[in-house]
Amino acid sequence: MCFHRFSPYGFKYHLETASSSSQRREDDRITYINKGQFYGITLEYVHDPDKPLKNQTVKSVVMLMFREEKSPEDEIKAWQFWHGRQHSVKQRILDADTKNSIGLAGCIEEVAHNAIAVYWNPLESAAKINIAVQCLSTDFSSQKGVKGLPLHIQIDTFEDPRDTQVYHRGYCQIKVFCDKGAERKTRDEERRAAKRKLSATNRKKLDEIYHPVTERSEFYSMADLSKPPVLFSPAEDIDKLAGMDIQGFYGHDEAALAEAHLKGASPFLLHAAKPQVPALKFHNHFPPDAPAYRSDVGGLSPYSDRKDSLELEGVLGKRARTGTPPLSERVMLYVRQDTDDVYTPLHVAPPTTQGLLHAIENKYKISSSAINNLYRKNKKGITAKIDDEMLAYYCNEDLFLLEVRPAGASEDEPLYDITFVELPLDH
Repeated sequence: MCFHRFSPYGFKYHLETASSSSQRREDDRITYINKGQFYGITLEYVHDPDKPLKNQTVKSVVMLMFREEKSPEDEIKAWQFWHGRQHSVKQRILDADTKNSIGLAGCIEEVAHNAIAVYWNPLESAAKINIAVQCLSTDFSSQKGVKGLPLHIQIDTFEDPRDTQVYHRGYCQIKVFCDKGAERKTRDEERRAAKRKLSATNRKKLDEIYHPVTERSEFYSMADLSKPPVLFSPAEDIDKLAGMDIQGFYGHDEAALAEAHLKGASPFLLHAAKPQVPALKFHNHFPPDAPAYRSDVGGLSPYSDRKDSLELEGVLGKRARTGTPPLSERVMLYVRQDTDDVYTPLHVAPPTTQGLLHAIENKYKISSSAINNLYRKNKKGITAKIDDEMLAYYCNEDLFLLEVRPAGASEDEPLYDITFVELPLDH
């Protein structure tokens, strides 16, 4: 449960897409968005005559958080589970469009895989950034058809970038869908809302049950400003950065957590000193920090990489580094759809159904949780379910036509059957 506070003054944030029509008033409003699609967030400030801002430039940290109450260890494990299914260590959870932002003072900073930071002048004008969430609400379970987890876009604003205490915290509850699923979910809810109105005997009572739909999704202001956010940065990122100085690890004990909290640091932020010119090559290329700008705003904030941050020992263990897998541990499939002129290579490593699901997810942006069945149709017209042995021994460098057919839907996303139709090599 998140406790709100309301004031007509102060910081206001909006996600620039409509809210749900079927959320009851006793629950927080919810907004549906699509994975990988950019949405605008507007940051505004209404002058409070009784509490004027001390500083012209403020810092706002935009983060993706879990809504459900989890321990910090469980949150890290959930992100680690998601990250382990990605094809690149560089895959971010939260992306920003660095070219189409308005009203910012300086660069957008990468803070963690699930967090970015912006500087802006609220006394001068509103600011707007565009963000994309790269995970699905259903990505945190290996089971199909599981109801997706609600998430929060959370924004922590610091009155002075040097401050360690959050001045204002806001959040917007979201669910993330694939393949335009947000639009489908919205249409379904609109149809249900229309039916409710037709059958309702008391229109006024109906309006009192559900939140009204708004064209922009307003963030709630959160009463709890002291809880440190869990920021996820996998250890491999640090190794990829040239010249990175890794600090020692500390155990996860109550005294250390309390000390970090008092210092304003998130105890779950991976710590390391930044190189002068970091070669950050994320999904969207964040510009390196400008040293002059950093000194202008007065140094690092609690959500920057700090030496006094703590890491959960043992949770962020490094995955074993390997070179190119041997032939026995990978296969290559060449696939195309009816509308394609050229083939797309699918690198399946390991050569298992799970490896194939990940390859499809990577190349075609179909969530593995949305794939109901995988079939292979051979040249004789025989269709069979794909299993690990078929992939490992009978499919390497074969040509396939990829057929994707709807196969019903789970609660939060459609399901598909995918058939690999074998083609002759001279096709």
